[in-house]
Amino acid sequence: MAAGARSHSEAWLKSASGILAILVLAITTGNAIATEKWVYVLIAVAAIVAVQWPIEAALSLYAFLVPFEAVSALGSGNAGVTLNWAVGALAGMGLLVAGIAKQRLSMPSRTVLLWLAFLFWGILTMAWAVEPGAAKQILPTAVALVFLYALAASWTVTKKQLLLLCGFAVAGGFLAAIAIVYLYRSGVTYGTWTQTARASLIVANRETNPNGIAAELLLPISLAVSWFISARRRSAMVAAFVMFAIMSYAAFLTMSRAFVVAFAVMFCVFIWRLRLNRRLVTLAAAILALAVSLPSLFFVRLQEALATRGAGRLDIWQAGLAVLKAYWLPGAGLNNFPVVYQAYAGYAKEFSGFNRGSHNMYLNVTVELGIVGLVLMSAAMFSEFRAVTKLRSALGGALPLVTLALEAACWAVLANAFFGDILWSKPFWVSWLLLAMAVRLGRESAGARQPVSVPEADSREFSTRYQPWRAI
Repeated sequence: MAAGARSHSEAWLKSASGILAILVLAITTGNAIATEKWVYVLIAVAAIVAVQWPIEAALSLYAFLVPFEAVSALGSGNAGVTLNWAVGALAGMGLLVAGIAKQRLSMPSRTVLLWLAFLFWGILTMAWAVEPGAAKQILPTAVALVFLYALAASWTVTKKQLLLLCGFAVAGGFLAAIAIVYLYRSGVTYGTWTQTARASLIVANRETNPNGIAAELLLPISLAVSWFISARRRSAMVAAFVMFAIMSYAAFLTMSRAFVVAFAVMFCVFIWRLRLNRRLVTLAAAILALAVSLPSLFFVRLQEALATRGAGRLDIWQAGLAVLKAYWLPGAGLNNFPVVYQAYAGYAKEFSGFNRGSHNMYLNVTVELGIVGLVLMSAAMFSEFRAVTKLRSALGGALPLVTLALEAACWAVLANAFFGDILWSKPFWVSWLLLAMAVRLGRESAGARQPVSVPEADSREFSTRYQPWRAI
């Protein structure tokens, strides 16, 4: 009887959502025809597709578009709503509606609750923020990112859906990398205040900060590493190697020193977990070969890191520590670091200007949200890594390679966060989102799998036992 009632309720929800979608499409189509605004028809159709296939369509496209965030603003200006923001909104709506109708949403995990508590605390700090207007500017982005993460992490994902998401993330990074290399070789570069020509993704008058696009390539590169290590067919191995090489080369052409550190951390995670097998050695050799072809400006920037005090970062951090002493307990309020920094800019050894960003996520969070915010953020990240450790134990000491790649990407993102305030950016949240989905899927299937021993150093044996694109 209970099963029949549940079936009837589920059927009713499906019918209601279908009728609502048809009504929205009909009204939007009629209005668009009358006003000749055909773009609204596309938006309505995309919304219905997102509700029907939230993972396959909307969320996969969302992962694909991450590297194109800065060049996909809707409208004629450089700022405003981006295409990826609209896709993310459709993905969130699709996850929520389809999750309720198809009963694919479960109770939030501890990690999700901690991130929601972190967001709630950030909103609460607006009550005593130094400049509430600054907090309101970042609030829509913060809410959208955290809620999309919470919905995706609570979704009952399938193996096919997760691998599709990862595949789209790699495809987006690969296409962006090809464009970056082509533009750089064509002489189109990003001119910074140091007048150093750096590679970037530039479309018309829209350009991506080189540090930002490099950070956005960390996840696709990590996934390409896992694909190359486990590939059994020569064609798949060659394809993975080519994608890894081109994306790595493009990221190094941005001359982002933060990326160099994050890339090293990511590679160390693979070595730590898998030991130095032959395929990892091959990738390391490829990186050395790529280094030979890098322009001399890349090495000049590395040498100038100390001379320029990290492009002024050390001075900003020095003044930021003075800000921290004043606001470490209550916090200055969400998105208020640049506001309060102005009063302490003179504490730096060398003046770096007013209204500067923190260039360090951990310093930024502590200043804006106080010690409570830092504890909540650290607890959420620790909880996710602890879930990975538990999954590894449940699987006999070894993780599916796609999960390991996502873990390595998260560690790389955290390393990158020491040199940039990337908390409310898509590279940060997409990495954690995919890791949470992979852990959830692995935990659900762990009971049906046999324990797996730690892989040997021989890459041939390893590749037959670990298939990131098939086995989770």
